[in-house]
Amino acid sequence: MELLKEIDSIIEEVKDETANLKAAESKEEEIEALQEMLDALMRGARRVQEKLDQFNDRRYR
Repeated sequence: MELLKEIDSIIEEVKDETANLKAAESKEEEIEALQEMLDALMRGARRVQEKLDQFNDRRYR
């Protein structure tokens, strides 16, 4: 499934940014890593919501 591949990709991005957060040497680097994590998570949440909306549209037609 394409959605599962996208979710796996997003999970990997979050893991990478978690490593970046742990290795951050300044507040700016921490903030950047957190922002990247948030962006990836929000993108994933939007994609899952779109898929649920598609399912619900088909279900109620």
